[in-house]
Amino acid sequence: MTNGDMRYGRCGACGRAEVYRGEYVAQGGLRRAGSGAFGTKNAVFDAFVCAACGHTQLHVRLDPGMSSHIRRKFDWIPPQQGMAGDPTAGRRRGRW
Repeated sequence: MTNGDMRYGRCGACGRAEVYRGEYVAQGGLRRAGSGAFGTKNAVFDAFVCAACGHTQLHVRLDPGMSSHIRRKFDWIPPQQGMAGDPTAGRRRGRW
């Protein structure tokens, strides 16, 4: 089961096996929602696109610098209780 993760070759929206991989380069930079132009970091994403329905997923290419940027600048979203298949559901973590 891919849980909608298109990196495994199946579309999470329509279920077809017509997924293609490309690259998306964020020209405006990756930043916290609503933060304006400050605190940006250029990011490269692996783009997975379904040729059957157009559904697209972006996955940022992580390196230690990008991981650190995300942890410092973004708002952490805690796991929701009761999410099926999430081994961390219900745990509480502080911000990095």
